[in-house]
Amino acid sequence: MNQVYQTKNVEINGSAYKILLQNTSAATDNNGNNGNNEGGNALIALCNVLLLSASHSTMARDLIQLVGRNNEVTLNDLVYVLSSAANQNRNTNTSSSSLIDINQLLQYLPQMADGLTVNPGFNGTFEEGIEMALFRLFNVGIVHGWIIDGENDPAAYNHVAKYTYESAQRMLVQSYDIKKNNLNVENSQEILEDAQYVKAFLARSATQLTEYGLRHLRELLVEKSYAVLFRNDTFVTIYKNNGELYMLETDPTYKNDRDIIWKSLRSVNGSQDNYYTGSFILASLERTNTYNQGHTAMPATAQHPRNGPMHSIVSNPFSDDNQDRPNGMQQTETNLDSVQQMETDEELARRLQEEEDREAAGDIQGAYSSLAARNRRNNNNNDNNNNGNNKEEDRKNKRHSIFGSNKKSNNGKTRKRDKVKKNCIIM
Repeated sequence: MNQVYQTKNVEINGSAYKILLQNTSAATDNNGNNGNNEGGNALIALCNVLLLSASHSTMARDLIQLVGRNNEVTLNDLVYVLSSAANQNRNTNTSSSSLIDINQLLQYLPQMADGLTVNPGFNGTFEEGIEMALFRLFNVGIVHGWIIDGENDPAAYNHVAKYTYESAQRMLVQSYDIKKNNLNVENSQEILEDAQYVKAFLARSATQLTEYGLRHLRELLVEKSYAVLFRNDTFVTIYKNNGELYMLETDPTYKNDRDIIWKSLRSVNGSQDNYYTGSFILASLERTNTYNQGHTAMPATAQHPRNGPMHSIVSNPFSDDNQDRPNGMQQTETNLDSVQQMETDEELARRLQEEEDREAAGDIQGAYSSLAARNRRNNNNNDNNNNGNNKEEDRKNKRHSIFGSNKKSNNGKTRKRDKVKKNCIIM
């Protein structure tokens, strides 16, 4: 099987580069088996560090030329170029050449595309092996953030940090045998205690990244440096810019999208992660600016073909107001798709508002009808001398009944608006 990887032109901080994209096609080998092409493979993550890092430009010269002149690159070509580069680097780096020879290199490079097995330790390290020597040979760092917090939980750290992922799995199996099968081992109590802490740690770090690990990565990486990040059994190229971490986006889906180059790494669960341009500008803002440059900016009272007047669409999410801009130079800071989404949500909010108004009107009408019926009964049962007093009191009751019903309806509106706001883009 000779996998094929697409290339993409990118611009990072004003400089032009060409990177490799992941192969997500259902490629098959000679036996008809599907290759492991999902997610980020180690070979592409390694290559992209070599392609982008200025400190690797000399060693990666042939790789840069290969990728630069082709829209697609085969796995065989990558292996050949990398083998040559590694061989040259081995001759100038004796510390690396003592750990790996060229035959092992040629054997493991193709495996980097199909699934490289690494064993992360919960203290931030990796188990040593041929895989680590591969990265070291190219002078490329590999890191992970699946780390136990020893500062806030030293007790858990003592039980967890000594394990790697694989040794933890073996320990958990042994713990099960001790409890269920009465396995007699010398340190059974220690194993049982370790198992409790390790299981709790694994349950809390299902994304293979912890808050402590994220802070560790920010401190570990040097500013403006590249590395390979291992997470969720995948490998991605990461970069540190202004103290923040960014993952290179290599999904072929975005091959023709020049605004989406990076994805921020700011949260363990991805809730705070966003796409960024090569200049580390939020991708949605860059799309808006590009759109505005080719179109006349709509004033605040511009007519939209679907909804007529559209107000207050000029908005900057990073500014409290737009008072410093002349009215004629204000531009919409959202792309067309976002505007259409806002219109759809506004229509939804308007429809809910109309339904609530109809319900409120029905409540008021019901209050009037009920009150009128009660007035008729009261008029029939009371003396004519008390009619004036009854009418005055009825007016008070009517007023109270009407406004009481309306107040209840307003509370319902507030609750419904809160639900709408959760689904609307309200700037």
